[in-house]
Parts: sequence; structure tokens; C-alpha cells
Amino acid sequence: MADSKPAALVTGSATGIGRAEAIALAEAGYDVAVNYSRSSGAAEETAAACEAAGAKTVVIGCDVADDTQVKAMVAEATAAFGRLDTLCNNAGITSTAPFKDLDAIYLDEWDRVLAVNVRGIVQVTRACAPALREAKGESGHTAGIVSL
Repeated sequence: MADSKPAALVTGSATGIGRAEAIALAEAGYDVAVNYSRSSGAAEETAAACEAAGAKTVVIGCDVADDTQVKAMVAEATAAFGRLDTLCNNAGITSTAPFKDLDAIYLDEWDRVLAVNVRGIVQVTRACAPALREAKGESGHTAGIVSL
């Protein structure tokens, strides 16, 4: 049976905007799944801040460009909370090449940017959709998806 407290998954929530989103959701009464790709220590700090605001948290390492990892992340988040009401797609990376120097762009690096920033949003949203639909049916409220 799902807990009555709403739950959110925030990708890329170890630092920056994702961290602020996770903490704001915790302060608004959500339990929060904190996702990171490389910054496990920072993710633990985000989780501690969420817990200080009253949230139950789970910290999940996942590369959103990897569909197998995404499915495992969503399964872990929904298992931890028994539900998923909100998804914040925040994970993102950028290229190190100067925008005006086309010759400096490495296509492998650009492919990675697209895999995380575009494909990752699709994969995470697709994996979360069943849990979000279920939560909407239980609560009568609209489940939320935010992509930054």
C-alpha cells in the first residue's frame, strides 16, 4: 500500500537547481528520491537537507542516458516510497567546446550531451509514466512532470 505522503524523483539533484528543487519539494511535504551520476557525496548532502526538512529520502546513482539504469532507478524510488507523484527531469551536462569554435567540438562529447539532455528526459519520463498514472488514480490529483 502506498504511503499517503507524495513522493518525487529529482534527476540531477546532487547540486545546483536539482538540489534546490529536491529541498523545496521536501519542504513542501514530499518524500524525495535524490539522483546523481558522479557526485555521490553532494547527493548525500542534498538528502540530508531534505531529511532535515522532514522528508524520507533515497539516494540513487544513475546515468539517465542508460535505459537499464533508468529502469532500475525508477524501480528503487517507487519501492522506497510505494508511489511516485512527481518527476523533475533536471539532469544535464554541457559541452566544454566554445560555442563559436565549431572545429573544437568533439562529436563524441556532443553525442553524450544529447544522450543525457534529450534521450535521458525521454527515458526517465517513459520509465516513470506508469507510477505517475497510478498515483494520479489514487489521489485524484494530476501527477507532475517538470523538465528543465
